Amino acid sequence: MSKTVIEYVWGELLRDGKTAYNVKLKLTVREMMVNESFAPVARAVARHDLTPMSAVVIKDGKYTLRYVFDGNQQEYPVRVQGETLLAA
Repeated sequence: MSKTVIEYVWGELLRDGKTAYNVKLKLTVREMMVNESFAPVARAVARHDLTPMSAVVIKDGKYTLRYVFDGNQQEYPVRVQGETLLAA
């Protein structure tokens, strides 16, 4: 049994190993459970999206996305195109 939940976290878009932008991310998280009355036995990020932020315009290009999920740092190569986060 599994369910999908939405979580918001702060992350960074890095270019050349340095923070280019601090961004707010919308994480789509799949939670796997043995049954509904117990806490999830596993959680995995199925998708990460940029949330709209006023006064922040992110230039299109390749970045490294970094954020913390369940206490572990995550890093992914990504591409930003028209304010949309895509896999690199």
